[in-house]
Amino acid sequence: MTYPRCYLLLSAYLSHLVPLLTAALSFHYDFSIPGVLDSAYLMYLNDSHAAGDRINFTAMTTWSTGRVVYTEPVRLWDSNTAKGTSFTTSFSFAIGGYMNGSRADGIVFVISVFPPKIPSQSSGWLLGLYNTEYPSRSPPTIGVEFDTYWNADFDPPGKTDHMGIDINWIKSTNYTELPKLGLYGTMSANITYDAESKMMVATLWLADGSSHSVQTPVDFREAGMPQYASVGFSASTGTLFEEHQLFSWSFNSTDTAAYRCFRQGTRNIQLPVVREFLYGELIKATNNFKTMLGSGSFGEVYRGELRHQGTTQLVAVKKLTQPLEKTRKHFVSEVHILGQLSHRNLVKLVGWCWHRNLTSKIFCQCFGRSRDKLLLVYELVSNKSLDEHLHDAGMEVLAWPERYKIVLGIGAAIDYLHNGSSPEPILHRDIKPSNVMLDKNFEPKLGDFGLVMGDKDYIEPQINEDIKSSTTTASDMYSFGLVLLEMATGRKPTVPDGDQILPADLVNLIRESYGNGKLLEMADERLKCGFDKKEMERVLVVGLLCTQLERQNRPDIKKAVKYLSDLEVQAPRVLL
Repeated sequence: MTYPRCYLLLSAYLSHLVPLLTAALSFHYDFSIPGVLDSAYLMYLNDSHAAGDRINFTAMTTWSTGRVVYTEPVRLWDSNTAKGTSFTTSFSFAIGGYMNGSRADGIVFVISVFPPKIPSQSSGWLLGLYNTEYPSRSPPTIGVEFDTYWNADFDPPGKTDHMGIDINWIKSTNYTELPKLGLYGTMSANITYDAESKMMVATLWLADGSSHSVQTPVDFREAGMPQYASVGFSASTGTLFEEHQLFSWSFNSTDTAAYRCFRQGTRNIQLPVVREFLYGELIKATNNFKTMLGSGSFGEVYRGELRHQGTTQLVAVKKLTQPLEKTRKHFVSEVHILGQLSHRNLVKLVGWCWHRNLTSKIFCQCFGRSRDKLLLVYELVSNKSLDEHLHDAGMEVLAWPERYKIVLGIGAAIDYLHNGSSPEPILHRDIKPSNVMLDKNFEPKLGDFGLVMGDKDYIEPQINEDIKSSTTTASDMYSFGLVLLEMATGRKPTVPDGDQILPADLVNLIRESYGNGKLLEMADERLKCGFDKKEMERVLVVGLLCTQLERQNRPDIKKAVKYLSDLEVQAPRVLL
């Protein structure tokens, strides 16, 4: 199978098949998936090279430069209409080496001329972007830099680690200071450009889960940028060096290009395609759906193995089982959202399958009836769910350091959804421990977007059955708060009472303990006091803040993550 770079239009009503011209250049590369890096449409310059499940931009030597770009140009503006192109790009990357000041110089997301070229004498502090002797001779270049070395004449005063937006020179037009040695380890970033407002916004999530943003107006035409440009990454070392690596990259723009797609009736739904599987491939991968991992309101999940060139990737195959018309909307929504997301704390969508079970040649190319099969393929996160680790009797008690790490990871994922993945917030609607998967290092991955009514035990009391019209980011915050309280206490948010469920019982108990000054008495007894008291108290307090009944009294996710990641920041008192 190939990885198509196109959009597939799926619609809700059966009609006829016609080719269309549709908008957007879109690609998504997750290099941890076997075969993706080999088939990626990428161009390597200087010292950059593919390295198994990642890309290395530079060599671990002094004075190294490297650049990687998409092999086709991206149109930034239309010469006929003068309209610009909006775009969003997300990527995960790492900077390694010595965790001290003896490292340099950083990574840049770069937009420049096509075909791309690295100017001479551009290593070190110039990040492979500009010529040090003749800056005016360097090609027009816009960059979002993640800089690890302080250069007195060009960088923020006294600040080593920082992120900035550069327009035709290495001195940033605007910048954001980062914590000392913050640009270290595995990180993720999202950059959006709105052509109408000409505003570029970059958001960075550091390894500790904290987020930082910078924005500035960018007019590509005024900056001398050609209509068609290259997009990619640049990195360099100087007298000091460090590792610069890329793990995943997605890009979505509003540019116009011709694609083959489906139109059915008058209603079209646009889906960014990750990978389309044949139904037979998934039957083989799952051994005819032999091993069920779990089931939920919308389907069953099976273990699968995808084999490619001698390698095996473990996957979870969700087989949607609700009546087709109800499931179709969920399928369209989930692929549309997940296909554009890339964050280390979100479960990765590998692909999808729409198996049309009709005999007519024309109808087989369109939607089927009730015999259609809809499937989603995710990475398999093998260390079970947070819910199992918290409550299954056969599991070891989840230690506090792991719990606190999971708290920060879930917060980072929600922050990405609400603030960093698109111009408008993406609501999860079903945040709960069973939707948090854990990898072997207890890194959390939030998945299974609840695009219909979420679990009633984890939604705010005031939500009615029409969840899509009534949920907001504050609704997600309420669910996040319940998860925090559950992780701190080891208790579920509701308790059975005969045939009934008593809602918000846990919240009431913790609020009462908070009011009596005995908050730490609510800590999970199984931990046997093996926890950091300040961290435990902060998790409980933030959980209570997020579960306050009035939405306006709840913190947004950025504030909640700040309170959790920086204990020196004073959290507000809970309203009783």
